[in-house]
Amino acid sequence: MTKSPRIPNDDLLAAGLALMQHNGKPLTKVDSFGRSMQYKLADGKTVRVRTCNDHVLIVVADKPSSDAKLNTEGTDFLLVVMPEVERTPGKVAAYLIPTKVAVEASRSSHQAWLDSNPNTKGDNKTFCLWFRKRAPFARSGDYETKWAEYRLKGEAFTHSVNVPVSGASVVSAVGNVGAVASDGSVKAEVEMARQRISKAAGVAPDAVRITIQFGA
Repeated sequence: MTKSPRIPNDDLLAAGLALMQHNGKPLTKVDSFGRSMQYKLADGKTVRVRTCNDHVLIVVADKPSSDAKLNTEGTDFLLVVMPEVERTPGKVAAYLIPTKVAVEASRSSHQAWLDSNPNTKGDNKTFCLWFRKRAPFARSGDYETKWAEYRLKGEAFTHSVNVPVSGASVVSAVGNVGAVASDGSVKAEVEMARQRISKAAGVAPDAVRITIQFGA
């Protein structure tokens, strides 16, 4: 079955950061290696952000055994961000999980899978924890319920706003422009709309992305 298009990881990240802000836990980016997204809280504790279009936490181990080193280790918390409806723009779900809790769940689930004598060549280094109830292996599913206490409160979204304007076909991405000037320019109008939408949705302005589509 063909999967629907993916939501950009940057959009999921922005929504996750907005939810952290809403919950009084703003994050500050810290230097990290490769594509790892690491942040810190005001108290200095560290957070690794993981985004996924599907309702699953994918963990990669350095060896197939349950005592392997996992790529989710090394920070105090794990922030998992996903669309509330898989691969669908709109509301997101985010979980701030103590890393030790996530690591223990990954190890125990994987060991239970190994104990079930699966049909494997013995070199499986991917440990998956599914948030939905139905999972390839029962012990690895329903983390939406198991980790309900870690779900962040409030709402954040990944949708864009389409504004029809006569003219040629153009897509414009709006970033931080500082104070809004009432000069009637498209840039100022878009920024004012972004501020209104962020207030109505209860998210940070940086979490709102506006796409202007010019058409005949």
